[in-house]
Amino acid sequence: MDTLTQHPTIVAITGATGSILGFRLVKALLELGEPTGLIISGHSYQVILEEMKLTLPPGSEQKESILNYLNLTDLKYKNLLQCYSNKQLGAPPASGTYLTRGMVIIPCSMATLGKMASGISDNLVTRAADVTIKEARKLIVVPRESPFNQIHLENMLRLNQAGALMIPPVLSFYQEAFKSLDGQINYTIGKILDHLGLPHHGLFPRWGT
Repeated sequence: MDTLTQHPTIVAITGATGSILGFRLVKALLELGEPTGLIISGHSYQVILEEMKLTLPPGSEQKESILNYLNLTDLKYKNLLQCYSNKQLGAPPASGTYLTRGMVIIPCSMATLGKMASGISDNLVTRAADVTIKEARKLIVVPRESPFNQIHLENMLRLNQAGALMIPPVLSFYQEAFKSLDGQINYTIGKILDHLGLPHHGLFPRWGT
């Protein structure tokens, strides 16, 4: 058995468009039986409301609202998911001694990207990302902006040189399964799961199989 399975994956949703990507990753991780820690940045709440028509309460009720939205109401999913406030700098993901499989920032705003590239750790998302890099764990960034300007590109390069992997939500058309919005989302989430060491997700057919 993969010993990393015991350790949670940290998922951060920041204030860029594409909140559904973060929620679909959480759903996929939980359905695979993977413990998951979720951080939602302050600017994300308005985006989530506008894009997903989902109002998230603060505190302990947030987990229940998310699981209900994802149609994951079994007790096992509640036990697998932990939600943290972005202001909670004393939360476990802020420490390198807290073992994780890695971290995914999905979607990643350019503001969050810039802070991470500059070593600014003023909230739990950026602190957890800094910890992930310094501990040489997997950090996956899903940047969400178009077009990218030179500053964005330089920040991505700097993070990549520090060990982060960039997986932007790009379109793919070479499989019939990708030719719907749901298929495109599955493609991005599946690529992320592959790089987390969880390839048996079944979210898309693999070429040549």
